[in-house]
Amino acid sequence: MKKSEHSIKVRGAQDLVELWRTLPVSILRYPASTLAPAHGTAVLSDILRARAWREHCAAATTVSCVESGNSCAMVDRNCCRADVLFPAQIGGGAQKWRMATMFLQWRPSVQELHLISVGETACEELDWAARCLREHHGLDAVLSTDVTHYGDLEFRGTKHWRLVFVTPWLVFKSKRTITSLESKPDAIAIAHEIGKSLRERAKKFTALCSREATWQKLTCHLAHHVTNALLPTAFSIDQVRIEPQRLKLSSRGNGGMFNALVWNGDVTLSVDETLLPWLSILSICGGGENADKGFGSVELIPQ
Repeated sequence: MKKSEHSIKVRGAQDLVELWRTLPVSILRYPASTLAPAHGTAVLSDILRARAWREHCAAATTVSCVESGNSCAMVDRNCCRADVLFPAQIGGGAQKWRMATMFLQWRPSVQELHLISVGETACEELDWAARCLREHHGLDAVLSTDVTHYGDLEFRGTKHWRLVFVTPWLVFKSKRTITSLESKPDAIAIAHEIGKSLRERAKKFTALCSREATWQKLTCHLAHHVTNALLPTAFSIDQVRIEPQRLKLSSRGNGGMFNALVWNGDVTLSVDETLLPWLSILSICGGGENADKGFGSVELIPQ
């Protein structure tokens, strides 16, 4: 993708950004000195996910929906906090406009683990999440931040960034064997993958700005079309330092095995200032496949 030398103007883009800026966001920081070797982000995220479904499921049963092997019985009703924090659709993933609203992100540049909550419900449950991490993993030396809304985290000014894949970026997964390891991806392939994630995360982030399912669907369509209009000239890949790798993984839902192609490494980007809010969302939520479950965590460092 070739970036324009002039700021890109796309109808509706600024309206989306203004909407995002009001979305509640909170962050707790855990310095590396307080973490044990076993404190991997995927492990801690799994703990929070499991406890959310055990303690916040709104089903009128003694066992949560997910623990009984069923999808949420109250999906899209905004009355089940477990479903809001960690949506689950047994056997096929949550609706396309939905995503997790709590993320654990490791920040190598500052040697900190960040617990990030996105949206009103997740922010209200931040103390609960911190208590879970303290009681079950001894994470007690937590530092608060002044972040209250997405606008506090939005990237501004700098147009050149180093994007580091902190956890493997899951490009695709298949039950079939990946017979040959693809060659190192070029700038075109990487731009395609990053663009796809920018689009998907923008859609889901926009849906979080509404509680009503119809408006969630409609606004995520708007975000999809606005992002498509921005992407062709809004960023370029300047340098590529990526190593592809094959992994054999198992599904946490049904235990089935699948093969995956992941990328490790980093790239440098040049980004039009109009696209910076999209890049900020990627920093919070990650990208690629299965980002809600620990893959595709990224850190963006200004250059």
